[in-house]
Formats: sequence, C-alpha cells, structure tokens
Amino acid sequence: MTTALAPALPLHNAPITHLRLTRRGRVVLTALAAVPLVLGAVAFAINGGAADASDSATGIDVMSYTTDSGIIATLAYSPTDVGSARFITVEPGQTLWDLAEEISPSADPRDLVADIKRLNALSVETLQPGQRLEVPTDS
Repeated sequence: MTTALAPALPLHNAPITHLRLTRRGRVVLTALAAVPLVLGAVAFAINGGAADASDSATGIDVMSYTTDSGIIATLAYSPTDVGSARFITVEPGQTLWDLAEEISPSADPRDLVADIKRLNALSVETLQPGQRLEVPTDS
C-alpha cells in the first residue's frame, strides 16, 4: 500500500487577514473602553467632598450640619486663619441676634448679623448647637 502525500502549501501565499470593525463595532469598543473611566470620575465626584472632616494635608477643616428645614450646610475654614479671626461655638437656643448682642452690645445687631452670615456663608439664620462660627474681630 502506497501513501501519497499532498504537497505542502508555501507559507508566504497564506492570506493575511486584517481586523475590520464596522461603525457599530467601533462605537461599542469605544463605549466599553470609556465605561471604567466614567465610573471612576463619578465615584471621585461623589466621594471627593466626603473624604474626611479634617484634612491635615491641606489644613482645611470642614463642618457640616443639617438645618431645621433639612438643608445640609457645609462650612470649610482654614485653621491657619484662626489667628486673624475669632471663632465661637453655638450654644443650644442661641440665635444670630443673641450672638450679635453678646459680641458687641453697643453695635447695631443687624449689621453684625449680616457680617456673621457673610463670613460663614450662611443662607439661613437657623443655628445648630455645637456649630462653629467665625465672628468679626473688629467688633
């Protein structure tokens, strides 16, 4: 019994295939590559502000509190500025008007209340016990 061998095809004549993507394929590939980047950016944006209440690397302290209406307010201040400013801690039941009269009894409380609101970026006049406020030093 005789076995005949088929001649081997030369390798240099083998067809070369190229990857071809349709427009839809390119869109899908780009979307799959972009999803981790978008998720990472969203996670960074959500968690970026809630890193820590006291960031010693930047020297910025952050204090958040919830008002009676449910609004969450955040106050950021630099402890290095404490030398040029005066900070007070709000006691239970205190109002901005009470603080203004306590800080400077001879001054017009309306002006001092406006200054305290401006210094602390307050949009509401409701204070929370334990809240730390910057008060004007020239009063």
